[in-house]
This record gives sequence, C-alpha cells and structure tokens, in this order.
Amino acid sequence: MAWWLENNIRMIQNNIRDIDARIDIDRHIEWLKSFDVNTLQIGCGGITAFHPSKLDFQWKSPYMTGDFFGEMLEKCHANGIRVIARFDFSKTHESFYENHKEWYFKGLDGQPVRYHDTVATCVNGGYQRERSLDILREVLEKYPVDGIFFNMFGYITFDYSGNYVGICQCDNCKRRFREMYGEELPVKEDLEDPIFNKYIEFKNRTVDEMLTKIHDLARSINPECAVSTYATTGIDIVRNESNSAVDRPLPFWIYNSSDNVGEIEGSYDDKVSSNCCINAVDLPYRFMGVSDQLNQIRLYGDMANGGGLDWCIIGNFDDYPDCENFDSVRKIFKHHKMYEEYYGHFNPKTKVMLVKEGNRKALCAEYRGVFRMLKEEHIPFTIVGAGALESKIGEFDDYDFILLPEVHRLPDKVWEALKNTKASVVASGMTIDHDEEKMEELFGTRLGEKVTDVRGTYLKTWPEEVFGDLAQVKKQWVFLDGPYRSAALSEGARGVLPRVKKAMFGPPERCYGHEDTEDYMAVIYKEKNVYLPWTPGTLYYKLGYDEFKKIFLDLMAAVRELPRVFETNVPEMVEMFFAECGPSVYMLQLLNLTGYNGMTFFKPYDMENLRIRLKGVNPVSVEEMTPEGLAPVEYKDGITCSMKDGELYKAWIVREQPAAACG
Repeated sequence: MAWWLENNIRMIQNNIRDIDARIDIDRHIEWLKSFDVNTLQIGCGGITAFHPSKLDFQWKSPYMTGDFFGEMLEKCHANGIRVIARFDFSKTHESFYENHKEWYFKGLDGQPVRYHDTVATCVNGGYQRERSLDILREVLEKYPVDGIFFNMFGYITFDYSGNYVGICQCDNCKRRFREMYGEELPVKEDLEDPIFNKYIEFKNRTVDEMLTKIHDLARSINPECAVSTYATTGIDIVRNESNSAVDRPLPFWIYNSSDNVGEIEGSYDDKVSSNCCINAVDLPYRFMGVSDQLNQIRLYGDMANGGGLDWCIIGNFDDYPDCENFDSVRKIFKHHKMYEEYYGHFNPKTKVMLVKEGNRKALCAEYRGVFRMLKEEHIPFTIVGAGALESKIGEFDDYDFILLPEVHRLPDKVWEALKNTKASVVASGMTIDHDEEKMEELFGTRLGEKVTDVRGTYLKTWPEEVFGDLAQVKKQWVFLDGPYRSAALSEGARGVLPRVKKAMFGPPERCYGHEDTEDYMAVIYKEKNVYLPWTPGTLYYKLGYDEFKKIFLDLMAAVRELPRVFETNVPEMVEMFFAECGPSVYMLQLLNLTGYNGMTFFKPYDMENLRIRLKGVNPVSVEEMTPEGLAPVEYKDGITCSMKDGELYKAWIVREQPAAACG
C-alpha cells in the first residue's frame, strides 16, 4: 500500500520565506518532534529554489549558503519524518520576464501581473507547461522526497491583495482556445455566455492535462512519491484549506473542515484528504493566529471526518510572534498519534447522500444550508461531489435519501440511475430546472418562469399531516424570499406548501389582502421523491430561521422515515460522528461548537448528563479515548457523559460482537 493511503498523516507546513534558508535545521527538527509530526511540507522550488538548482530559470534564495532543502530532507528522514516538497509555479522572479514574455499572464491591457519582484505565469505558457517539469525532474532525480505539492495551481484571477486581474489574454491562451473550440477567448466572466462556459471547460481540460503529466513524471522517477494540490485529477493527497479572511462575507462557515474533508472521503476511494488548517487570520496578517478554539475545531474536524492532520504557519517556529495555538496543536497531534490505528479508515455507512456541485472552492448557499440542517439534527450523511457521482452509481440503492441542493447538471448515466434508484431523491434550489423532460420523469412537475418579485410572499404550511412540526407550534405561514418557480403537477404528483400571494405592506393600516393560491412550493412525486422550486437551504444558511429546516425535514419524513442513528439529548451545536473503523469496531465522536456565537469563539459551555443511545448497534464494550489510554465506560441502554472545562472533543471506541460469533 502506498504510504499516503495509510491515511495517518500528521503534517505541519512551514511556508518558508527566502530568509528562512538560514535557519538552524537541527533546531527545526526538534520543534517538529515536539508536535509529534510525521510529515513536513516545506518550500523547495518555483518562485524561490531552496536547493542549489543548476537550472538557469530557477531563482535561488540569496540567503542560502548550502543545500537547505537537501539537509532538511536528510535530517527529517533520519528522525522518521516524511517530507513533501512544496512548489509554486504561479509566478517567477521578475528577472526572467524580459527574455521570456511568452511565459506570463497578460491582462486586458496587455500588461503582466506584477507583485513585488514576481510576475504571474500562465498555465499555457512555456514555464508552466515545460520548465516546471524540468524543475520537478531535477528535484525528483536528486532527492528521495515523499511527495510534491503545488501551490496556486491553475488559472488565477486575483493577486495577493485581492485585486481582480481577469481572464488571461496571452497569445498561448488565445491560440489554444481557438484550436480547441474554434472561438475567440472571452474577455469577461459571464455564466450566461456560452463562450465563457466553454472557457470553464477549457480551464479544466488544460489543468487536468498538466496534472496528468506531472503525475506520470513523478511516478516514472519515484513510484512512492505522492502528488498533492487543490485538484483531483492525477492527485493522491487532495489539499484543501480551512482559512479565514477579514473581508469574507458572513455567515462564517463553522463546518469548514467537515465539509472539505467529508467531500473527498465521500467521493474518492483512491485519494486521501489533507485539509490544511491555516493558523493565520488572513493573507495580509499571517503573523497573527486565529483563536485557539477555532484552530482546535478545525483540526478536530479534520480528524473526526477521516482525514489527516494538517496545520500551517508562515516562516519558522523560532521567530513566529503568536504561539498561543502551539500547545493545543501538540495536544491534538499527540492524541492522533496515540490512537492512529483507529483514525483514517472510517466507513460511516450513512443513509443520506448529500451531493455537492461544481468547484470545491465555490460557495453554494443551498448546499450549506442543507448541510447545516442535517448536522444540527444529528443525521449522519455522506458528501459526494457531483463530478464523482458516476463512480458511485452502484451505491445509490444503499441510501435512503439522495439530496440535490441546487445541482444544475448531471451526466445522463447518473440521471438514469436516479430514476431507477430505491432511494428517495430530494431536490431544492432550481435543481435541473433547465430540462423539462428530466424534471417530469423524476419529480412529476414542469416549472414555470422564474419569479424574482417575491418580497411579501408566504408559504402556507399545509397539509398539517406533512408539516406536523409547524402545526404543533401553530405556525401557518412561513415567509418566502429569493427567486422561485411555479410547479405544474403531472400524474402521480401532489402539491403541498401552497403559496400565499403577496399583498400590500407598509403602514399597519394597509397590510392586508393576502390570498391563498394553488401554486405549490413543494411537489411529492409517487410518494417517493420531493422537489422544492425555491431555496430553503439558502434561506436557512443566511438567515437561520428554524422554520426552513422544519419544512425541509418534514418533506423528507413525508416520503420515508428519517434515518436517525442516535437517540440523544446532545445540543444541536455539537457535531456527532459515528463510523465503523474496523471489523465490528466503531468510533463515536463529539465536537463541541457551543462556544461559537456567530462571530467569536468562546470557551464551550459545560454540559452534563448527555445521553447517547446508538440505534442498530448492540455494543459489547465501550471505551473512552483518554490521554492515558482507552478507559472502559458503562453502556446501560446508552452512554451518559459530560463535557466540561472547555472540552471540545470526546471520542469512544465501540465494539460489537462479530457477526460470525452470533447465535
């Protein structure tokens, strides 16, 4: 088995600066050992070479006197630490520009993108397509690296200050796009433009082409070298980030690690997830760390979802000015080392598949809202990226529900499988709204025109037998905001949740005139599938009104019993995880998010007499993971426990009698 598939990575990435080529390497190794690190990711080449490269297009750190990378690699290996070499081919030193202008990004104004003493390169230029392979070949033939990683790989449209630089207009991009599509390169990003949609495909094809070349080169020289970046084609360790930004719009996505790791673990059997928990609060503020509580939540989230541990600071440890998070990182890495035999090989066996469409970095509010609903209800689910669905068709019948939150495009094979699956398919947020035939086949409805004049519109929570949660609190109307489409019903479909027509609003004296309609905002087809031609997930994600969650879950429950794994009084803001981690061995985990108030991360609340009963599992033993080792606990029709004194994470190993020994 390739080393990375053991999935027990405990990695620190030191994003080193040119000046770090002079650090004390022996001292750096001692720092790494104090964190129980088994993998170091560190700068090697690209913008700056941290080794004595013989290539005349590699700019070497002026602070390096020997072979910084070579010595670091040798001493790490001597101490049982793997090394992943970090490269960044998105820029070069400006000294190469005048003689190789064809390597570089060109803006609409015909100018390159400069940042300090660097110039941005282009995916289709000679540097990234050819010279980058020469750089990799030199390193791979000289050094027994355990992996290679590429930062900022692909088409970059913003500089480090967040300034938009647009679509590259270099001659190479224009020529290749014309050869591949017979069209002129678009000059602006417009999803309504069919040429721009071809450009999206162009970007994917050209990036995948380079990643395949890199993968083949690495394997030809060192079959044990893992390839890693923020993509999936030709990649062994799929990188992602839990990071912050001072200008990022709210709401803050507290489930970032669970989302990032969960998608890779749910979508691919031949790759592992390494979600980097960025210590810094933002790119301009790399020398201040996020709060200790947030940092821990991110790392625990990586581990709890089946990924490795991955943490990053800029520079070296000795002169990093904010050490607040160091001790908690050590604590988490130590826990993982102590119990690594149980982590990284989870089989959650969930009954809900949540499909995530498109670019993994793109924000889909509908998806996030549904994600949050399930998390708060403690309903386990598996995330599958839309691009990986074809490989999962054989598993569709293993699920009770397949959820499609604003998933616009699906391959024909996936569509046929969805029509024939035993699972209930629940879609929201204009999913597949462009294909009338498919809509009618799967959901028994044809959609009308999109309506955007919505303010003042309501949904009537009818019939009561479907929306029992809302009837119980005597809530007959729920407001509707954001675009929607009317739904015409076909045979076998029934409409629920009728729209209440908007009326006057303004002074109280004029607020009347609402009328019931037979325009239904939810369709139940053959008592199996559900379609909502509006965005309950988006509204829940952005506004948080519990009514949207109740509507969505009540509609799921109307066609099939919700697959609950726990009978519990654990609060909504505690993430719960349950997965098989070995034959007849399971792990139960709690991640306490109660200290998060939407903006700030406080010490989580003390909670006593938490009760958890596992459904469908009959434990013969339960042991808590403690710093001293596994400690037996009593399972008397469930676990009773507390989380106190700022405890963020708790986990148990649950053993069931092997099936072969039963009877």
